[in-house]
Amino acid sequence: MARSARARTSPSASRSSPKPVAGQTLQALAYDLIKERLVSARYVPGQFLQESTICEDLKLGRTPVHQALHQLQQEGLLEIIPRKGIFIKVDSLTEIFTALEVRALIEPYCASQCAERATMADVAELKEILNEYEKLREKSDSIRLMELDRRFHTTIARVAGNKLIVEVLRPIHERMSRLWFMPHWQFSDYDMTSSEHHKLLKAVEKHDSGAAAEAMKAHIESLRKRILATGSTP
Repeated sequence: MARSARARTSPSASRSSPKPVAGQTLQALAYDLIKERLVSARYVPGQFLQESTICEDLKLGRTPVHQALHQLQQEGLLEIIPRKGIFIKVDSLTEIFTALEVRALIEPYCASQCAERATMADVAELKEILNEYEKLREKSDSIRLMELDRRFHTTIARVAGNKLIVEVLRPIHERMSRLWFMPHWQFSDYDMTSSEHHKLLKAVEKHDSGAAAEAMKAHIESLRKRILATGSTP
């Protein structure tokens, strides 16, 4: 279960400095880049990093990185420990199950509302997400599969029509994304996620709100049981 204490960096990170998009500050760029590395577990939970190492990885200056790190500390994703460095926080089983409890309360409602409101275009968008997931499943591309999983759940919440719920679920999904990079996450987990998503989509396509809510509830409970069976965190 031991994992490397070194940050995993992409090949592109070492070649050139990233550029902010129009209207984006360097702090916002640093925030996005660090958060992507936290969510995808490229900065491994439980490891210590130095601010200088993160600056070198991102090819950004100290000030925007420093500001971004403090913002992410406020969100609970990392801890800045004086004279030691940046500690990448590990979510406990209690924290994970608390997040799942919130999801189990909110997302079945979202699925129900999505089934009632979904247009043909919405259904087509969900199908496209799952089709792309199927193409990548054989390759076990954890990062892209994780991104598609989040996109699927976010789309359902968006179609449900409550913008506040979308904002509530966003940080919860981001925190839980690291589960995709647990050492014991198996190919069967990708298969099960696919099967459960397709069952949910079928209910949405039929505009069966009750079946959609039950499918989402079963999907979240399935994840809870799998995590409980491993007895460990990322």
